[in-house]
Amino acid sequence: MLLCAPTHSPSGQKPPGDERMQRSVQYALMLCAAFPALVGAQGFAIYEQGACAMGRAGTGVAAPCDDGSAMYFNPAGLAGIKGGRATIGVTLLDVKGSFTDDIYQQKTDLDDPLLAVPQAYVAFGLTPKLGVGIGLFAPYGLETQWPLSFDGRFAGYDNILRSVYLQPTVAYQVTPWLSLGAGVDIAFGSVELNQRLDLAAAPVPLPGVPPGTIFGQFGIAPGTDFANAHLEATHTSVAAHFGTLVKVNDRVSFGARFLTQAKFDYSGTADFQQVPTGLVVPADIPVTATDTIHAGTPIDGLLGAPGLDLFNPTTGVFRSQPVTTTVKNPSQLALGVAFKVASGWTLLGDYQLTWWDSFDVLEIKFPQDPSGALGRTLFENYQNTSGFRFGAEWQKDAKWTFRGGYLYHQGAAPDETVTPLLPEGDRNEITAGAALKLSKGLSADVAYQYIRQNDRRGRTREPLFNQPPTTGLNNGLYTFHAHLFGVSLGYKF
Repeated sequence: MLLCAPTHSPSGQKPPGDERMQRSVQYALMLCAAFPALVGAQGFAIYEQGACAMGRAGTGVAAPCDDGSAMYFNPAGLAGIKGGRATIGVTLLDVKGSFTDDIYQQKTDLDDPLLAVPQAYVAFGLTPKLGVGIGLFAPYGLETQWPLSFDGRFAGYDNILRSVYLQPTVAYQVTPWLSLGAGVDIAFGSVELNQRLDLAAAPVPLPGVPPGTIFGQFGIAPGTDFANAHLEATHTSVAAHFGTLVKVNDRVSFGARFLTQAKFDYSGTADFQQVPTGLVVPADIPVTATDTIHAGTPIDGLLGAPGLDLFNPTTGVFRSQPVTTTVKNPSQLALGVAFKVASGWTLLGDYQLTWWDSFDVLEIKFPQDPSGALGRTLFENYQNTSGFRFGAEWQKDAKWTFRGGYLYHQGAAPDETVTPLLPEGDRNEITAGAALKLSKGLSADVAYQYIRQNDRRGRTREPLFNQPPTTGLNNGLYTFHAHLFGVSLGYKF
């Protein structure tokens, strides 16, 4: 991951060593192209930030749960609370998915482990009208693991994205019918990518070999792993969260919240390890008029030989290299309504708009290249998404409450950017939940959610040589579904 664009002298003549640099550029594109696909995979927003709201399909903008999770669902919900609340919870994600290729109809399943997304809230009513609190939650994130036998390993096989928000919040009841709230979000972002590189698609980085010549032209079979790439990057950002609640009467309420964009100036390092192939060069590779790499030459030794020396820690094409890029977690706007239809029964509905179009262009830069020749501009063209949520809650008695809901959400990635890193699409989801009051101050909430995503065509390989992605690269069908389990324990004091 050293270079991302070829460079030429102003005169158009190639300076000494420029030809090898161009090959290095082409090697670098094999990893550069995959990095944006991971950071762009933030299309997987996590809305399950408390078992109470999760049980009713995440609705709560107009009637937040009385457990402190209003800090996420609507900060204005802290206004007017009496005493204090402390809630801890976790959402477990059991993700299932597969890819079936067009040619052989071979199916490969995801290897994702059971994922845990924690959340915690503490809130307190300072006065009858003023409430404060602090919340910890993860509104964006993903983890995808594919077996090393999967063709998509060359785009990424073990990838993690995390965005954890710490939000101090204050809310005030302006009038008996109007409440306002706001919070400052300290957002901690991290990204990790693991990827294999394919020797068959790799350019031969030697002077004398025509530009664009790849090892595959000399009999190296596609899917020959020769390097493992590992990238990690972190950054801390700041965002803001605003909310309002309007109580029309004892039965009807409306709410709105707005979470601002969080900008992450990621800074990280790419590291490489050679993967032994155990192969030999199957056909002669002419280097110059007098020099030839002969058939039968061990490939593993060739890649480390003088002239290539690809993995030299100081001068090699695949030495460790710092990399930076800027990614924006999108803004969110949610509107909600709640209606108490009968004694103990409440119906809720929310609409959410997420501005994913902020992730349209990604600039990748290399600080050790002052000329800027190594940088790359990638076009992702993410689309804004809408989500619709419908929930119901029935308070059976002083101890038991039951919940259920349905939601539909659009996918953010266009058809040309559906990859192994996040093969997302439109989703239909159903939820169910219950709450039990264990004692005067202690309560427990549980929830279940099933995600069924529409099957979607996508690709397993990233475009090389700085080419924009197209649907012509799509080579199979992705399927995806998930079971989510949420539990929260709350205490009022």
